[in-house]
Amino acid sequence: MAANFVITKEISVNGNKITKFRSSKTGLSVVHVDNEGPIVNGYFTLATESFDDDGCPHTLEHLVFLGSELYPYKGVLDGLANRALANGTNAWTDVDHTAYTIATAGSEGFLNIMPIYIDHILYPTMTEAAYYTEVHNINGDGENAGVVYCEMQGRENSADSIMDLKRQRIMYPENSGYRYETGGLMSCLRSLKAEKSKRYHRDYYRPDNLCLIISGRVEHSDLLKALGPVEERIISKGPLPLMKRPWVDSPQAPLMKETTKTIVTFPSEDEDMGEVGINWFGPPVTDFLSFQALDILETYLTDSAVAVLKKEMVEIEDPYCTSVDFITQQRIRAEIRLAFESVPTEKLEEVEPKFFSILERIAKDGFDMERMAAVIKREKLKLLDRLETSHMTLAWPCLIHSLYGKKDDSDLADFVDDIHNLDVVANFDNATWVKYLREYFIDAKRATIIGKPSAEHAAKQAEDEEKRIEEQRKSLGEEKLKQLEKELERHRAQNDIPVPADIFDNFPIPNVKGIEMIKVVTGRGQPDANNNEVQKHLDSDHAEVPYFIEFDHIKSEFIELSLFLTTSDLPARLRPYLDIYFDSLYSLPLIDPATGKETPFETVVKLLDQDTVSHDCGVGVSSMFRQLALVLLKTERAKYAEGIAWLKKMTWDTRFDADRLKVIATKLLNDIPSQKRDGSRMSRVCMDAISYDGEKSNISSLSILQQSKFLPEVIKKLEKEPDTVIKAMNELREILTRPANIHIQVQGDILRQDQPKTAWVKNFGGKKDSTPLAPIPFSSQVWSEAGKAPGKKGYVVNMPSIESSFAAHVARGPTDFLDPDYAALLVLSECLDTLEGPFWKQLRGSGAVYGANLRVDVESGFLSFNIYRSPDALRAFNLANQIVQDYASGKSKFTKQELEGAKASIVYRIVRKEETISAAATEAFVNQVLKKVSANYNKEFLERVQAVTPADLQHAMDKYLIKVFNPEESNVVVTSATTKVKDISEGFKKIGFQLETKNIDEM
Repeated sequence: MAANFVITKEISVNGNKITKFRSSKTGLSVVHVDNEGPIVNGYFTLATESFDDDGCPHTLEHLVFLGSELYPYKGVLDGLANRALANGTNAWTDVDHTAYTIATAGSEGFLNIMPIYIDHILYPTMTEAAYYTEVHNINGDGENAGVVYCEMQGRENSADSIMDLKRQRIMYPENSGYRYETGGLMSCLRSLKAEKSKRYHRDYYRPDNLCLIISGRVEHSDLLKALGPVEERIISKGPLPLMKRPWVDSPQAPLMKETTKTIVTFPSEDEDMGEVGINWFGPPVTDFLSFQALDILETYLTDSAVAVLKKEMVEIEDPYCTSVDFITQQRIRAEIRLAFESVPTEKLEEVEPKFFSILERIAKDGFDMERMAAVIKREKLKLLDRLETSHMTLAWPCLIHSLYGKKDDSDLADFVDDIHNLDVVANFDNATWVKYLREYFIDAKRATIIGKPSAEHAAKQAEDEEKRIEEQRKSLGEEKLKQLEKELERHRAQNDIPVPADIFDNFPIPNVKGIEMIKVVTGRGQPDANNNEVQKHLDSDHAEVPYFIEFDHIKSEFIELSLFLTTSDLPARLRPYLDIYFDSLYSLPLIDPATGKETPFETVVKLLDQDTVSHDCGVGVSSMFRQLALVLLKTERAKYAEGIAWLKKMTWDTRFDADRLKVIATKLLNDIPSQKRDGSRMSRVCMDAISYDGEKSNISSLSILQQSKFLPEVIKKLEKEPDTVIKAMNELREILTRPANIHIQVQGDILRQDQPKTAWVKNFGGKKDSTPLAPIPFSSQVWSEAGKAPGKKGYVVNMPSIESSFAAHVARGPTDFLDPDYAALLVLSECLDTLEGPFWKQLRGSGAVYGANLRVDVESGFLSFNIYRSPDALRAFNLANQIVQDYASGKSKFTKQELEGAKASIVYRIVRKEETISAAATEAFVNQVLKKVSANYNKEFLERVQAVTPADLQHAMDKYLIKVFNPEESNVVVTSATTKVKDISEGFKKIGFQLETKNIDEM
């Protein structure tokens, strides 16, 4: 059957080979992108087009995973995926396609699971029980539930979703699939029938509409051999009727005939900040040059503090918004969206006129062609960098091509080769850029959507939902509700029929030794015991470096320079300034220390962009180590010395300007209301406030709860006594940049740098400091009293902006990466909350949550159980607690297959940390310097994981996990829709948690 597949196109992009195959018998197509790295990624994509708000594409995205004709068991796919060295499977639904994803460590497991995954996509069982639990049901309390329904309940009335749907309704007519909410509106999901989803599957889930996009190291012969049984099965089903190609063969939406402006409201107790979106149609998806030109134009307008829209609308004393960004969607005709976020409500009507006045001025006066050239050059470098650091750089355009490209694949190169078009637009003159500006922005018809926050909307939404549920309960009656609860239990039981053990036993777990990892060779700035080629090369440069520097060698065209700054010495009065400090770091005037000459910040930003590919800074490293700060620059390999010079200038030689600091503080403050509308974020923020010392912890000092009080005071000081703030900022910098507080990493091709150490001495100085290097601080060192001894502390937080609930339950965990219990606790957590594990089946499967997970965070020293988008966080907690108690008591036991699957899934998670050359180099530094473990730690940890026994799981359960569900040993935060606050609060009190009830603005 491999002979059925013919190569339709072969191309190479910067050394990355792309091969497209298509079956002459079934129409199934395959794209292979040959990326370096240990992970193989799969995106199995179907073009899906829907002409209503029922959400059929979204329902299928869920139903596919509940069993197939050959494997008619819920959970079998994810269980086998874990054994393939994956972390389960996933999927997303977009307006124009549905993509099913998997990523495995190595290719062997990928090729083993791929045919089974395709069987689920093309031939799912779609049982009545699956639809009932996964899409929509009414539970015994008379509430609407189901995983899909629960997900949309958490999304439908957010500011983004309300504005997006209004945009779609205005821009597209009723016969266009782009007009509708493919996730499904709640009112439609409540009445949608399973039969309609089945018809949708029949129409769109066909082999000739399926494209398998695979990136990573896979042999073509092995790939086609694995597809042989898939081909046979498809052919055995018989021929299919001809299919109208989605989107391409559908009537195309006309361009907008008029410019419109629409105001919508969204629920929010805080009415200070709204949103504005301006929307246009762009070029056809196949007009690649125009796409590239518009991308450059949008970057020119918004990419930095000196970009004209940022400069005149954000980086000012009285800003119009906190951010302004373009989002271009590649539809059959592009959608261009310009989003202004966190707009003061009194300025909502001023944003659009201000924006167009700026564009008219540019059209009249012309572009800064010197800056335009710099933008194009930098975008080309960024593209080359992404080709090294992200497999999606090529996988994504291949996906878009599968939707809109020519059927013979002759235009595939046009979709993936942006480098050519960047070279073309580099020769555009000012008149050409003005032409694009006028054609697509100034003169084009547009749809402007103004999103206005409304406490009245929030109150009415809560009132209407409460009334609807109450009427539903009355209409159904007590007997019917009891029947519905039994019905739910019956369907759940049907879904949860155990998978026969031999299915798992017959699916081999690949040998980890067969996974090809990316090689990183480490050297140090001081002579080291390492006797490798990198250390020898470093030692041949006799410059004496007085700083700690680790050089991590990888084959790359770029050099990444990072300063890791220890914040332990900061006094409590300075710690809250950290966000302002790092937000201002790359946009302040420079003072030449030799001459005293000042360079304005606008010039600094332009020059910095010319010499760097990217730069970043902030608190925290790799989602951990939040007592550290990071300053990072990436340059071309040839600009190594210039990068070091810039790092020195931006860290030591900037002048804190009161006007700039006020602009940045105002921007940070204006961002807070939108963050306070996010239930998941606020559950974590409120838990952090409980867990960490308010004076010593960066997490606590920089939380929006503290910053919402601190920033207004700073702004007042900057207006009345700016010297006090500038003095504080200088003190902060002096402490952070003491040599003892600095660890440095260099990652890149070290062997191609002639004098890798000398460049540091020239810029950072060569004088040895006698102060010993500060130890790397852990977040577990700055616990509050409630963090040191969790128990009975917590809140139920009323959030009118949300319709569901979120929760965080936290207890103490290991605090050392070498703790002998760590591996067992991680395996235990994976056993419980893996896809189709006990939490998934009994919490998500019953409609109690959209997501629930355990997190073992050694750096913070906490073990947490988190609930995401639940109709009732109390019910979800009780269900999870019962599951844990059953395993703790021995009533439930993990099977051999579940234990093996959990271990295999952890293999993937560890290997994924080293997916790309840059990620592998970062992991080398994190392990050796931050975690203080060996360079082989990941390999050694995998051996410890493989050695975990059932007895070890019981020990971890008794010592750690059981505490998360014990009110005497854990803290709790629930963020909830107004309608559920009282019931949740009272329910938790009944089981021993003494939770205070507060409004979000009282926290």
